[in-house]
Amino acid sequence: MYVGAGLALAGAALFYQSIPLLGYAGLFLAFTHVFVVLYEEPTLRRTFAGAYEAYCRRVGRWWPKR
Repeated sequence: MYVGAGLALAGAALFYQSIPLLGYAGLFLAFTHVFVVLYEEPTLRRTFAGAYEAYCRRVGRWWPKR
């Protein structure tokens, strides 16, 4: 969902040829990454323990694994 929102912002920036909107898309993705790594993932690890660890081994954080 986060990647989709960032791509939508980047696409809008390209469509409107807006450098500030492209910068906003970059900041959105950077802040989202920090939020996921520092809050969301630790919370999921505490809540779901081994099941979440197994899930992390099967999927990538931002891009699917092969």
